[in-house]
Amino acid sequence: MSDNYLREKANCLRNEMNHLWGAMFITGGGAIGFAVIETKNLWVYCFMVLGALMAIVFLNAYMMRRTELM
Repeated sequence: MSDNYLREKANCLRNEMNHLWGAMFITGGGAIGFAVIETKNLWVYCFMVLGALMAIVFLNAYMMRRTELM
């Protein structure tokens, strides 16, 4: 494989990792935000669980890309 191909692939992986990292913080922060509000109903609990699960999925995808980059 050429050096340019590997460099471009690494840049693409880093860019994807940045997007996943940002998405993880946004969804995790949203889940924490829903956890601290006073009035909780069924929808709030659903969004908290969904946000936490999505943050875990994004973290897993980030770590898979990191392993591939290393």
